[in-house]
Amino acid sequence: MKGPDYMSQLNGREQNAFYCIKKLVAARLQPLIIYCYGCETLVHTRRNCFMTKQRTEQRQFSCDLLLITPDECVIDDALKTEVQEITSHLGKVNMIIHPLSFVIQQLNAQNLFFNWICRNGMLLFDKNASTQLLPAAIGREYRRQAEEFYTGDPEMTNYLEEKLQPVVATQHLKKEHNQELKPMEIRLTLDPGNGWWSGI
Repeated sequence: MKGPDYMSQLNGREQNAFYCIKKLVAARLQPLIIYCYGCETLVHTRRNCFMTKQRTEQRQFSCDLLLITPDECVIDDALKTEVQEITSHLGKVNMIIHPLSFVIQQLNAQNLFFNWICRNGMLLFDKNASTQLLPAAIGREYRRQAEEFYTGDPEMTNYLEEKLQPVVATQHLKKEHNQELKPMEIRLTLDPGNGWWSGI
């Protein structure tokens, strides 16, 4: 399933930052898949009539990446720090890194974090179509759960523990509700010999 086209919503500087970060991270860490599940751009603008350059801007860019690596790949903290240093001129890069087999296990175990990123994250890198190895993406009916998860834990410290909860389709509930409220017709008939009797 093709994910949303978030890249077209970014400005030129942001697109360039993502392109360079993807290239550097992919070359150094050799992942199979890179998803971006969050990014932030802060712009500080100053204007002053006393300065020769009357308008100056300072930009701060940061992004959160999920890297899915081959099972045999080992990425230690030193290598992770090295990558963050070589990308620091582009912005702050936060990375969560897991091997492919672990991610597939979490997807099958209904982990909300991994399932929603595979459903709605921005796919930056897909080596040899590795995303085809992942289970089918969940539906958009879990959006509310995803929003509640992020609102309650913006740092996603418990991302390994949060599970998808069963969702009952609204149309199904409405149908059941209408069935429960369907009026019942009761007819009373007077029989001179036997008295009243009802017919439904």
